[in-house]
Amino acid sequence: MKTVRQHLITGLTALCIAASAHASSEQRRTPIVKAVEKALPSVVNIGTEKMVKVRYLDPMRKMRGSLLDEYFKDFFGPPMPGGYRMASSLGSGVIVDPRGYILTNYHVIERASRIRVTLADGRAFEARVLAGDDINDLGLIKIDPDQELHFGRAAKKPDVVTINVAGAPLEAIAFAEDDDLLLGESVIVLGNPFGLGHTVTVGVLSAKNREATYEGEVLYRDILQTDAAVNPGSSGGPLLNADGDLIGINVAIYRQGQNIGFAVPVKRARALLARWFSPRLLKKLWLGFDALYDGEAVIITAVSDEGPADRGGLQVGDIVKSVAGIEVRDLFDFSKALLDTEEGTEVPIIVSRGEQTVSAELLAVAIEKPSGELLGKSRLGLEFSELKDDPEAGFNFRSGVKIREVTAESPAESAGLRAGLVITRINDFEIQSIDDVGLALERIQPGDDVSLVVVNIEERDSFVVAQSSTVELKAQ
Repeated sequence: MKTVRQHLITGLTALCIAASAHASSEQRRTPIVKAVEKALPSVVNIGTEKMVKVRYLDPMRKMRGSLLDEYFKDFFGPPMPGGYRMASSLGSGVIVDPRGYILTNYHVIERASRIRVTLADGRAFEARVLAGDDINDLGLIKIDPDQELHFGRAAKKPDVVTINVAGAPLEAIAFAEDDDLLLGESVIVLGNPFGLGHTVTVGVLSAKNREATYEGEVLYRDILQTDAAVNPGSSGGPLLNADGDLIGINVAIYRQGQNIGFAVPVKRARALLARWFSPRLLKKLWLGFDALYDGEAVIITAVSDEGPADRGGLQVGDIVKSVAGIEVRDLFDFSKALLDTEEGTEVPIIVSRGEQTVSAELLAVAIEKPSGELLGKSRLGLEFSELKDDPEAGFNFRSGVKIREVTAESPAESAGLRAGLVITRINDFEIQSIDDVGLALERIQPGDDVSLVVVNIEERDSFVVAQSSTVELKAQ
């Protein structure tokens, strides 16, 4: 039998071993490990699918074929009757708001008929596209955190959608300051390369304000470069600093070079999210004033006569300090604070006017929807039809409106536009409906420059070719 002394020695030995193991574990939890632990719950896997019979060519972006993840080449399934294929793609995304808003690459979700998002904890959700920008290659999708997909044993298609009342809340990524970038600092890439869930790679920030070119053409400006491995499937995932804060969204890999990946800087992502989160675009609501960010503060630039802001005593030049109780540093903060706002809601706002602080309660009101039909014809000389009303017109395009008629002697006719072409973008507005045409043109005046992204779709034998180009014209 063991003596009391032996029992004490055994117990002390066990405590020492446990303490040593704990100390060793803590030593292994480096800043990189802590950064990954902080950010990983915000990273999602994105799977998309669609039936396609399209060969997509884009002279503007043809060079990106060697640069971007070649999903539709890598993940095509076997041909189906009629020559169609079920094209599946895999990518990554990052939760930017716990209400279900997710940022990813535009090329991951472009023309997808179905999008499934899988969280780090394994929960899966259907997602819908809210906005996209093919120039910056960023897109915004949304899931409903209360509607979780449950899969049968085949694990291929969901057989039940349940209300996930007790589900864990979504965790949003933390944003770094816009210009908080150190050349050579450690950076982390989180994503789902080749469908392998939640993979971590580490490197350094190789360059900032990079201009990426291919075959003499500029692909990206003001972009971040890293030597951390960004493999196919990691696109849309976050590029983090050692604090676990988002400094960029991974967009591409340079296939002709070793250890060269690119990411859209967080500054540009915040600017796009500020516009996409705007209640004016998201819910067709506003508080009766317009504002801009001058690099230091959000300043009111216009107040509508007899509108909510006018009645609340706000003036042009006021600096917005907080909205709905949330501090406002830039337009991203401003728009995000209004995400839950509905028509008729009283929104508290605080502004500064010189040395004076002004508080008001502003009523959120519906804005009069500008007519896309009238503005399209009066400003451009174009009449449109919805792609949803003509299923064959879009050939699986998610966005765009079809040109139905071109007015004689109009800017559109002078630019060579014709009936049958599809308009997918007007200036920086992605066009999904004729209503979007109105929003894009509502502030365009005669003589203003207008940039259109035009897609020409042609059937050729057993496939369809879609060619995209940019047309510049002046509004009339």
